[in-house]
Amino acid sequence: MLLWWLPQTVQAQQYTGISGLVHVPSAEMNHEGDAFIGAHFLNKAMTPDTGFLYQGEKYHTFDYYVSLTPFSWLEMSYVCTERIYRKDAQGNIVNWSKDRYASVKIRPLKEGKYHPAVAIGCNDVWTSAFFPDQHEVQLYFQNFYIAATKHFEFKGNELGLTLAYRHFYRGYNSKWNGIVGGITFRPSFFPQWRLMAEYTGNDFILGTDMLLWQHLRLQASVKDFKYFYGGL
Repeated sequence: MLLWWLPQTVQAQQYTGISGLVHVPSAEMNHEGDAFIGAHFLNKAMTPDTGFLYQGEKYHTFDYYVSLTPFSWLEMSYVCTERIYRKDAQGNIVNWSKDRYASVKIRPLKEGKYHPAVAIGCNDVWTSAFFPDQHEVQLYFQNFYIAATKHFEFKGNELGLTLAYRHFYRGYNSKWNGIVGGITFRPSFFPQWRLMAEYTGNDFILGTDMLLWQHLRLQASVKDFKYFYGGL
């Protein structure tokens, strides 16, 4: 039976439906039995430089997902990202197409008193498994990563440190390859609120998320102090 009640310190979701920071993966995991539905606005500055262009120009879009944590060490999600297929004579969008993919994260090492949690993960994992030559599929969001996260408490506040290595399969996403990381902070007076700062390999992102009424989480962030990104 799925547990739909969300603890106050539930982790935030990335646009992939998997727990993490804003754009940086982490070794944090949601609680066993948690299930989510969500949607995110994706600023054009956050999407791949190929596949999300119409008449040569990038555009803002959005995605939506379902995710599940069946075990304390496993998270899975299925994501649909909207792509412009056609506009009318006035320039209004009349057709969207969808880019679909699945993501998975496995945590072989749970966080301890003296050591961080460690997790490995992949976006578009099923395509990797069933289409190993990868020539006939797009893989716009496919990447592999290993992440370590450690939390520290002081005076009831929580500070989280994440360091990860990530590799995108497609070259047009290579700006986000390599060492990435971030910092999170939860204040003691309102642990449902989280502040984040991260380096994606190419950009700096500041973000915040908040859990309301134990079931609704809102997230907002800004990339390089210019580009808004958000979800619920």
